[in-house]
Amino acid sequence: MEGNLGRMQRFVVRMWGEVKSPLYRNAIFLMLTSIIASGLGFLFWFVVYRVYPSASDRDLAVTLLNTITFLATIATLGFPIGLIRFLPETEDKTDLINTTLTIGGAAAAILTLIFVAGVGLWAPALGFVLERPEYLIILILTAMAYAFGPLLDQVAVAMRRSDLFTWRVVVFSLLKIPLPIVFVTFFFASLGGKMGIYLSFGLAFGVSVILTGYVFIPRIVKGYRPKPRLSRRRLRPMFAFSVGNWLAGVVASAATLLLPLLILNTLGNPSLEPDPAEGLVSVYYVATLLAGILYIIPQATMTSFFAEASQRNAQRRRDERKAVLLSLGLLAPGIVGLWILAAPLLDLFDLGRYQDIGATPVRILSLAAIPLFLNSVLGTRVRVRKRVQPLIVSAAIATAVTLGLGYSLLRWMQLDGLAIAVALGQVATLPYLYAVAGAPMEVEPIEPTPSPP
Repeated sequence: MEGNLGRMQRFVVRMWGEVKSPLYRNAIFLMLTSIIASGLGFLFWFVVYRVYPSASDRDLAVTLLNTITFLATIATLGFPIGLIRFLPETEDKTDLINTTLTIGGAAAAILTLIFVAGVGLWAPALGFVLERPEYLIILILTAMAYAFGPLLDQVAVAMRRSDLFTWRVVVFSLLKIPLPIVFVTFFFASLGGKMGIYLSFGLAFGVSVILTGYVFIPRIVKGYRPKPRLSRRRLRPMFAFSVGNWLAGVVASAATLLLPLLILNTLGNPSLEPDPAEGLVSVYYVATLLAGILYIIPQATMTSFFAEASQRNAQRRRDERKAVLLSLGLLAPGIVGLWILAAPLLDLFDLGRYQDIGATPVRILSLAAIPLFLNSVLGTRVRVRKRVQPLIVSAAIATAVTLGLGYSLLRWMQLDGLAIAVALGQVATLPYLYAVAGAPMEVEPIEPTPSPP
């Protein structure tokens, strides 16, 4: 008995030591961040669905939010991933951070102007953004915030302080919950439903970004203050790596962020009453929120592993094995749980006449977490080895399959077909990534990239 007790104590001590390691601590905080964001995000959308009864307003707000987020993703030029890889070995961290913020913010503003100028061409359903001049200011400022957020978040990850990323998400998630009630009560006449929902999200996000830039990041980067800066000398070492990852990220994000627009453009017909697409975007968005709980597991563990593998004297093979085991241990019960609870969770939302069709897309999307996990492992190997072409090719494969099949299957099977297309997009990427990254991680540590004088 005493021998068993001793072994149990040693096991507990060993496991506690693993949890306190930078790899697991970062991964746990990243997962905690996403869980908080998802949980409070459900509450936020629950409030939105209750105080804004118009399915059309909700659909258009979600589509606008995803579209502007997609533009912000383009604007970051891959710098978030580049910061994780290069910030730890950079001497002047302040210059590098502010340079990425300056470029990302300026690019977000320019892309938003272009989008609004041509909205009638590529997104006629979002033409309401032209109704008032102040809407343009709102879109530009929120687009800049959506670009700043990922950059500052990955600074925290690169500095092994993912807990600060968690705190930003907590502030954002808590602040946005009461805002729909505030906007519908005091500003509905001036903003309407669509912009009220959009601004509820964007204002809270902007406040959390300001707090991170002026309070959180100075705690981990000595002497840091956000200000416009353009240092090509600091940016040059990571630019090629970042741009390659940027192209891969933009292509990959198109397969998720543009799906609401695909639904509206494929199934929508504003001349009919009700519009055939009315409510479908809301259903699919809730389905992706639920399935996204599973996706955060491999994304968090592999992001943490990438941060560890980018440190000097990294033990890459050991850390990869630990990250894989943690992912599998959480992913398997998560898929089973979501498969069982899909319908009860959807019942929490007022989805109107589409209330009963959301469970199947949730279950299909939950299964997509399996190939997504495998792609995350292989894709992280590619990033650690500083290769970018495989990331671009794999993202192009996934996006082409998702959008191509999605368009066809939407017409045939509606949301079930779109969910199948998303899952098959992940599956289609696996053979290629395995061919280019199937070899195990190297034992030797990464050599730091020298900075130019």
